[in-house]
Amino acid sequence: MKKRDTCLLLSIIFLTLIGAQGIIMMRNRRCSCIDTSKNTVNPRSLKDLKQFPPTNFCAKREVIAVLKNGKETCLNPDSEKVKKLIKEWEKKVNQKKKQKKGEKNKKNRKGLKPKTSQLPHQKKTT
Repeated sequence: MKKRDTCLLLSIIFLTLIGAQGIIMMRNRRCSCIDTSKNTVNPRSLKDLKQFPPTNFCAKREVIAVLKNGKETCLNPDSEKVKKLIKEWEKKVNQKKKQKKGEKNKKNRKGLKPKTSQLPHQKKTT
């Protein structure tokens, strides 16, 4: 009986330790951007804007622009143009989230009970 309890306890601990909750996803054990582009990118050609804070393996903040054609470009996070681009991108992403949330609420409203004027008339019994 003790052996079974010990095995159960160890398996629970093991599963807890390997669980995905709380695990930090590391990109690499080095910086992704060796050099940054001196130019900024056109916001219309931007597919995604990835931002990475400094880590133990890379002491600098990194901003990677993913273009619609699939190319990735490292941008200088200290540049005023890039800071402006980041603000515009975050604003655009927030607007999209709000639109999706609004569409979701509209769908939920359609599933609600119909108004009393739309219900079939029932005869009152007294």
